[in-house]
Amino acid sequence: MVKTADSSVPSQPLTLEKVNQYIWAKYIDSTRVPFDVNEDQALKLYEQHYAKQSLNEDDECFYYGILLYEAAFRDDKNRARYFVKAREVFEIYRQVSGETEWDVIEDRLADAIDIIKKEKLEAKVAKEEKKTVAPSIPGMVFVPAGKFQFGQKKEEKILEAFYIDIEPVTNAAYKKYVEETKYPKPSIWERHPELAEDGLPVTGISWMDAVQYCKWAGKELPTEEQWEKAARGEDGRTYPWGEDKPTQQDANFRPDVDAPSKLLPIQGYEKNKSPYGCHVMVGHVWEWTKTNSADEDGSCVVKGGSWSDPNEPEFLSCWARLDAGKKEKIELIGFRCAKLPTTEKQEGA
Repeated sequence: MVKTADSSVPSQPLTLEKVNQYIWAKYIDSTRVPFDVNEDQALKLYEQHYAKQSLNEDDECFYYGILLYEAAFRDDKNRARYFVKAREVFEIYRQVSGETEWDVIEDRLADAIDIIKKEKLEAKVAKEEKKTVAPSIPGMVFVPAGKFQFGQKKEEKILEAFYIDIEPVTNAAYKKYVEETKYPKPSIWERHPELAEDGLPVTGISWMDAVQYCKWAGKELPTEEQWEKAARGEDGRTYPWGEDKPTQQDANFRPDVDAPSKLLPIQGYEKNKSPYGCHVMVGHVWEWTKTNSADEDGSCVVKGGSWSDPNEPEFLSCWARLDAGKKEKIELIGFRCAKLPTTEKQEGA
């Protein structure tokens, strides 16, 4: 007998590959399922996956849509949200794949549209979202699921919800980590003691150093997409505050090519806040992400610009990006952490 939401947790680790096989057998081929799957856990796994990868970059997102659609019939509490989300995923699948005649999707999509209209589920979901708040995590902000405009060309993407640090990790926070774990301290602190002040973003650390800190903190590095959505919101703004070009009161950058520059404390840049409340996401330091470079092996994308860069959008904007070798430990790169929502239920306001 197939296990549903009320069944025990599978003994083997749940993977997307396993869930996809399960959905194909049960809901597409209608054959004997190869193994048991807890469908609530499977939904959570998809949510976590699509918090890191945009839905509209995956031509297999239909698996997620099918599971949402089927779950809507057994979960009265989440019925409205599941049907509305399933419709969205099916429509994205049609756009990404170009497939509009697969009955497996088209029949479910038509049913979802009909049910949403008859039961006025969109209004119900909107009402529920207004009443619902995400659990707070000290030092982090919640970025809700939904669309945003990505990159210089403002490509529309969709991510599930996530949390991200309000500020980049500071030297003070990193010193605490070093003291508690005996992890090697950044050598840059000895070479350049002016960069070791507590109120400055930590620099001179490699990508792996940042990953290890995140693990210690129970978090992870954000993807490029997560970082950018957190920085610019949904409307594709160039800077966290809008379109006005930064002044030195707004961000820490090099005023001109020949001028001296210095890394400054992160406090005091009140305008440099994103729509979600993240501080200093442009200027100060480039920030590591977990997104691998498409052009350079052994490199990852860094975002946001630095104190040594000029005030030009290709260096200092929400969409600015560079590739950096994972082993680099320079004074221009720091990081902030992200975290996916837990399986704990959100509480009503």
